[in-house]
Amino acid sequence: MMEPDRIREMLVAALPGADVDVKDLTGTKDHFQATVVAPQFQGKSLIEQHQMVYRALGDRMKADIHALALTTRPK
Repeated sequence: MMEPDRIREMLVAALPGADVDVKDLTGTKDHFQATVVAPQFQGKSLIEQHQMVYRALGDRMKADIHALALTTRPK
């Protein structure tokens, strides 16, 4: 299980300068909604932005995070 704050920390560590908001959608600590606005997304497609987020979360996406509703955009 993951805490929203831990997900936020991981994303900010991987994407310095990003504005990150993470919410637990169900209270079960495995379904989340995240909004990530990062300078690193400049010039990247939406798919590339999402891949950057998934890479930042690594194996957590395979085990601890069952669902992630994701909104991304460049800062």
